[in-house]
Amino acid sequence: MSPILLLALLQGLLLGTYGSSLCGIRMQFAGGGFLQYHGGFGDDTVIIENRLDGLIVKSGYLPSTNLTLQSLPGNYIFCVHWFPALRTFILKYGVQNYSWHVMERSNENGNTFTVLSNETCPENTTMSNMSFNWIKQKNSCRFVFPHQNWNSTKFVDHEISEISQLLDKPGVATSGRVLRRWIDKTLSGVQFKGNSHHFGNGTLQASVFKLNSVDVLRSIPKKMGISVSVPKQVIEKAGSGKRLHVVTVHGTSVFKDAANSTVLGDKVIGVSVENTKVSNLCEDIMFNFEHEPVKTNLSPVCVFWNESTDGWSTFGCRTFPKENHTQCNCSHLTYFAVLMQYSSQKISEEHLVSLSVLTFVGCTISFLAALFTICWNFCTRKTHLNPTLNIHMNLLGAVLLLDFCFMSSAVLGAFDLPSVCKGSGMLLHFAQLCMFTWMGIEGFNLYRLVVKVFDSTSFATKKLAVIGWGFPALIVLVIFLVDFEYYGLYSINVDRPSSCNSRASICWLTEPIIHKVVNLGYFGIVFLFNCGMLTVMVVRVLHLMPHNRREQTQYCVTLLGLIFMLGLPWGIAFFSFGAVYLPVQYLFSILNSLQGLFIFFWYWALSQPHVKHPSRSLDSSSATPASPRSDQSTLMSDHKKLLT
Repeated sequence: MSPILLLALLQGLLLGTYGSSLCGIRMQFAGGGFLQYHGGFGDDTVIIENRLDGLIVKSGYLPSTNLTLQSLPGNYIFCVHWFPALRTFILKYGVQNYSWHVMERSNENGNTFTVLSNETCPENTTMSNMSFNWIKQKNSCRFVFPHQNWNSTKFVDHEISEISQLLDKPGVATSGRVLRRWIDKTLSGVQFKGNSHHFGNGTLQASVFKLNSVDVLRSIPKKMGISVSVPKQVIEKAGSGKRLHVVTVHGTSVFKDAANSTVLGDKVIGVSVENTKVSNLCEDIMFNFEHEPVKTNLSPVCVFWNESTDGWSTFGCRTFPKENHTQCNCSHLTYFAVLMQYSSQKISEEHLVSLSVLTFVGCTISFLAALFTICWNFCTRKTHLNPTLNIHMNLLGAVLLLDFCFMSSAVLGAFDLPSVCKGSGMLLHFAQLCMFTWMGIEGFNLYRLVVKVFDSTSFATKKLAVIGWGFPALIVLVIFLVDFEYYGLYSINVDRPSSCNSRASICWLTEPIIHKVVNLGYFGIVFLFNCGMLTVMVVRVLHLMPHNRREQTQYCVTLLGLIFMLGLPWGIAFFSFGAVYLPVQYLFSILNSLQGLFIFFWYWALSQPHVKHPSRSLDSSSATPASPRSDQSTLMSDHKKLLT
């Protein structure tokens, strides 16, 4: 096959007829098997130069890069194709394919090129059999891509088809912002007859409508697999003479967020008005995404592409899932999709408000009670001499920190502050792990006092502090270093007809598997251990059966206080499913949001002066459960140690 015939085949079949492609034959000498891309020159101009030391490509887009080509000297057939919609260059050089992606244009204005038609090429650098978009060109050592005429429907349709083919190939991708801007600019300038025109039939499809009336939207091709209902307010905001752009993109290579979210049907729908930002609509724009029935453990969520964060967001969108399609109602125009997320129990707006009020009021009271107890103890006791009391105060400190972090994260979840939300989520996770750890230390301390007695003076409080605060910090740091995207905005489903937003958000862990393994697994171990310690105390109380009503009351107060000190009400979370989901949510919110208050009451009740029995004294600080005393005196000693 002759080189000219092979060159024609490459142009016609590989790179397309109407794209910005330059093909030719280059004579490569020893040491010239390189491609150098120089960014930051000119504006939209693309320049191809041939030199003895390599092939040079210049444009205004950054960054610059170098590629190593074929090493053997000889004649090489090459084609350079430039896709502005993807900001991607593709080079076919001999039998090899190369590609590189460029970003924004440089702001520098000093590097511009003026190519003279009669400029002499250095010896052996002239490229032969040159053609641009199948049109033969004069042989030269340099070539400037001319500006393309985007007014032609034939050219735009072919370019969109070429882009669709590229998006189907692995390794070729661009940002959603770049593709959207190119499509909007192209559809705004293309000339066509009638009220609408459709482009493409593959991965990328686009329809443009003249906004003469809403009725023009009825002409959306059925093969796009979507239905769109646009309110009249869109036409009023856009004004006469504007165009409406409707785009579908199959695949997630363009709109890929850091969390690698799963898009239902791999379909993204874009709706925008020519040179107009449309938001805060009184009447929602409605989309219907057709799809196969989803799995029972998954739920669809309507989202839009947030270009400022390069991620999906639910703000302004509501989700109405059906068996074979999902309806999305949104208050603004942009690019939309339906994400598949692990389904969680949906809660109504009324219950969400009630639970939020209960939790915030409870956390505020708990915060103040914990703070007061710590200050009270600091002013009246020498905690550094008593390890048990130090443990109580550290637990209250963890409760105080958790209450504050929870309320802060819930408030910050309502704002679009990704970095701040990540930090708040990390602090909330740290505070929760600290409280779990100190509850476990409380159980260990109970084991030390009741089951396996040893001298409290050898009990290193500083070591416990390192464990109680350092171990949770280490866990959070490891998770952050593995992937900082594991912290951020976490949302739950809310049946909220009065608002555009069908999700409630908090700054927390974004990966459910980490929550299940780290939080639930860690707490499960602490919970089982502390249940065992409480069981030992209950057995002792039942065994003694004191006849004095005052002593019975004191034992009951001790056991009730231990339930909250050991964090056993947190175990209610394991029963949060099915028909009891909602009652458990209320019970969990009330008991655990008031944990600091319950500990304060317990601390206050046991700190009251007791009437001394003439036959025994409760003031013996040296006695231990191993002392040769009656079981009743032993338990009273244990009860006193739990406080002091």
